[in-house]
Amino acid sequence: MNFISYLKDHKGLILVYILSLVLLLLVILADPLFQIHISSLAYIIFLLSILFIGYFIMDYYKQKAWLDKLSKTTENDVYVHSLKSSTYANQLIISVLKHQRKKYLEQIDKLDDEKKEWLEYMTSWFHEIKTPIAISRMIYESEKDLNSLEEEMDRIEFFVEQALYVSRLHDFHRDYLIQEVALDLIVKEAIKMNMKSFLTKKIKLKLELDSFNVITDKKALLFIINQLLSNALKYTKNEDKITVSVMENRLIINDTGRGISSEDLPRVFEKGFTGKNGRQHYSSTGMGLYLAKNMTEKLGHDLHICSELNKFTEAMIVFKKTENLYDF
Repeated sequence: MNFISYLKDHKGLILVYILSLVLLLLVILADPLFQIHISSLAYIIFLLSILFIGYFIMDYYKQKAWLDKLSKTTENDVYVHSLKSSTYANQLIISVLKHQRKKYLEQIDKLDDEKKEWLEYMTSWFHEIKTPIAISRMIYESEKDLNSLEEEMDRIEFFVEQALYVSRLHDFHRDYLIQEVALDLIVKEAIKMNMKSFLTKKIKLKLELDSFNVITDKKALLFIINQLLSNALKYTKNEDKITVSVMENRLIINDTGRGISSEDLPRVFEKGFTGKNGRQHYSSTGMGLYLAKNMTEKLGHDLHICSELNKFTEAMIVFKKTENLYDF
């Protein structure tokens, strides 16, 4: 900062000082009873001007030294906590810089965590997708059981779709189309996509589907239901039963599988959480229910999980009724 810039910043104060002197002269000259020699008046104005200019010079060098120090801390990436100032404005600047630095570091930490979580997810994803790829290669080389090959290809497609949804979860709102759709038809489509798994594991399917329309994104909801059905099939033993119900404004998927322990249940929607089932019995990324929960909330629905170990697991999506969607 040079002296000209400093004067420009304080032009208002200079103007007030000049106007004050003019006003003082007018009062003195207009009052006939107030007699003062012109040289004395000039001397008083000179002294006031000297004091005023002296204050400006001292304040300029004080401000310049502080701003130069601030500039150096910025250029050298030195933290501003060492800066001190007696003026409120400068203290406020330091406070703002400290706050901005804190927010910046928080953003950096958040980005680092997201990068780490993404890397961990992709590492798990690579391990998980290797299995259907390896099985597909074996089936292809043996030229037998093409139905099984198709099933493994479906699994690969599901894993890829899951990874795509994870990658664009934060920009999910840019890619959905909200419209009124028939929930029972979407459920039937999801069941059809998983029918091979039902047949392979000989799992009984009980359907209780009432006609119900929902305001949602069809593609996203189909993925969510597919994710919940996939989990139910994964953790349900052969020849057990899965019940899918649409009643009023609820979709319920109930399986008679291994269930979820009470200590794991509160954490099933956490990112990367696999629980005892995921660690002990299956390779798992821990992203399925986290993704389903986030997507469900972005669509304006609610997803709940209740379970009892070695007895059942029930996933329930609650939809806002169509006739109440525009009630405020």
